[in-house]
Amino acid sequence: MKIALVSPRNNAPSETFIRAHVELLKGEILYYHTGRIPRYLDNSPLRLKFPLLYRFLGHFKRMLHLQHLPANERAFEISLRKTKPDILLAEFGVVGADCLRVAQKANVPMAIHFHGFDASEYQVLKDFKDAYERMFAYARVIFVVSEVMKKKLIALGAPPEKLVLTHYGPHSSYMQVTPDFKQKKILAVGRMVDKKAPHLLLLAFRKCLERHPEARLIYVGQGPLFRLVSELTKHLNLEQHVHYAGVAGRDVIQQEMLSARCFVQHSRTAENGDMEGTPVAIIEAQAAGLPVISTIHAGIPDIVAHGETGFLVEEGDVDGMAGYLDKILTDSALAQQLGQNARERIRENFTIEHHIRAIDAALELAVQNKR
Repeated sequence: MKIALVSPRNNAPSETFIRAHVELLKGEILYYHTGRIPRYLDNSPLRLKFPLLYRFLGHFKRMLHLQHLPANERAFEISLRKTKPDILLAEFGVVGADCLRVAQKANVPMAIHFHGFDASEYQVLKDFKDAYERMFAYARVIFVVSEVMKKKLIALGAPPEKLVLTHYGPHSSYMQVTPDFKQKKILAVGRMVDKKAPHLLLLAFRKCLERHPEARLIYVGQGPLFRLVSELTKHLNLEQHVHYAGVAGRDVIQQEMLSARCFVQHSRTAENGDMEGTPVAIIEAQAAGLPVISTIHAGIPDIVAHGETGFLVEEGDVDGMAGYLDKILTDSALAQQLGQNARERIRENFTIEHHIRAIDAALELAVQNKR
């Protein structure tokens, strides 16, 4: 099978799940990227041979009220006709909506993979309402990453029979990480954006310092809220207790996991409606044998079993999160047991192999017109 995989960004650090699709899906992957209408196939730019002539022709077509694709869409269409993929897999619903017209003209079936904001952000759902309806009708399969997302898309008009729920999986190397649980070190990994609420995490951490003054928080990640979080750290006199590691790769994150007691993330629905899908960092932390303290948000309850592999609180419950941090920092044996449970649950239910097999199977059925 030949898959035209379309991603709006090329190897974004926060989108490791797309890289996993490129590297692990069965068949030949044609990697289109950069922009919702892609501008590259692998390293080759998509361009028209005679762009000025094409635009000149378009002027007359519009005068005659005939359809004329913009140059970037036409270049993409020509590439699809040349490469002849069996199916186009659009990463993110908005990418699928924008690529729909090109896929239809090139007569290429579509599969859509929703990831988070594309199924929740208020303005996106308003702007793409009609486009989503057309896309739902044309798509042969629609992938979702949580039960919450599945319900949202059905409410938006997606046919339930086209929906396939498949959670992300961690890179296999996380299963080899062995935390020692000796230090009172808390690890957080993720972009500093509203839906991850790093400031609420800081407030919870500050509360647990009252009973555990030796505790430390390591935050791996960057983002638009970094300045706010840095200023709050100074205001709360936490500079000796919090270290911001910036954007880092898998090796750095796994090194930090070795000496961590737990993983924490205070996800919430952002003011604009933006929600998580199922956070990959939480799956990776559990695969590494760390208990997770997080929130009842989006796909997190699908992954974290409260009281068995970690603890969950309501969005915004700073006191509750602080209480569970205190519990974990007080009892290293409990942390270790929860971590062992977490790793086993990931191994049995949420590996990258589970995720890729589900996509492979659904795409094969879609290409055979059986979905």
